[in-house]
Amino acid sequence: MASSRTRLRVVMTLLALFLMAGCSSPVASESTDTEPPVASPAIPIKIGTLPTEDMLPLWVAQEKGYIADEGVPRFEIVVFQSAQERDAAFASGAIDAFMGDLIASANLEAAGSGVTLATVMLGADQSQGRFGIIASKGWKGGTGAEGLKALAGVPVGTSSATIQEYVLDGLMSEAGVATDQVKVEEVKKVPVRFELLMAGKLKAAALPEPFLSLAQAQGAVLIADDTASKANLSQTVLGVSDDYLARPGGTSTVDALMRAWDKAVADINADPSAFRPILVKQARLPKPLEATYVVNTYPSHALPRKDEIDAVLTWMTSKGYLSGEVTYEDLTLVLPEN
Repeated sequence: MASSRTRLRVVMTLLALFLMAGCSSPVASESTDTEPPVASPAIPIKIGTLPTEDMLPLWVAQEKGYIADEGVPRFEIVVFQSAQERDAAFASGAIDAFMGDLIASANLEAAGSGVTLATVMLGADQSQGRFGIIASKGWKGGTGAEGLKALAGVPVGTSSATIQEYVLDGLMSEAGVATDQVKVEEVKKVPVRFELLMAGKLKAAALPEPFLSLAQAQGAVLIADDTASKANLSQTVLGVSDDYLARPGGTSTVDALMRAWDKAVADINADPSAFRPILVKQARLPKPLEATYVVNTYPSHALPRKDEIDAVLTWMTSKGYLSGEVTYEDLTLVLPEN
């Protein structure tokens, strides 16, 4: 259970503080040649991801050599075709960290695969990244709040227990649509959902980028997206295994990775379009978008806010999507190194 793991983390943290306090006892303070503890050197790390734009700073950092410059001896990115494959690899220890969302992180934590968040990768505010609700060609129900209200009782293609469903619920709630009037048609695979929408077999769908832009380019009608939402509804994060962080050098590696991340972010934000070739190659942008897709700006490394994490956990609990108790502290308290 996550609650017992929280107690374990607290005990370990208090123990570390106790030992540090012991080092400053009167006897220890008499020594003039006591050296401060030296951080363990960085160790290899393997990160799992889907082929999405959220990973661009790490692809750039790898290509420019920033990660090696920060002393990480080996850095590997493993690309998965589904979140389920990625999560299974994390749970088995085949990867040390992953690009995902808060929902995936909480589910892994609840299932016993301890996760500590290192940073928001995209979505530090509403302007970064985009999830939206889009209708098939010929939609006459309007856009914005009017369009969302027109979707009351209409099945919307999405995947349950995902950030896409969370955004759907959030946007509908902001438009004043009652919870029991938000209907979901389960279509787990995003490419299949896109094809069904474009074929008119779905009236509306929740889609992430770049499928959202591709659908718009091909005549679908954007009803609303989360860049204009009142709350910041979607963040992707870098989640790191607690077991990895507990190894000597684990936290040193993540610290080094975050320094490399910030260097790459500064480069991208100074000239986003210059990094389009990397994005096209690594995120496998659809052909029609290769020359036109707008490259995001990215946040310097920072954790999601507590209210953002708490809102997701509350939603998951209300839906029955959590198998155990998970708290903000479970996902953010770093274990001390051995």
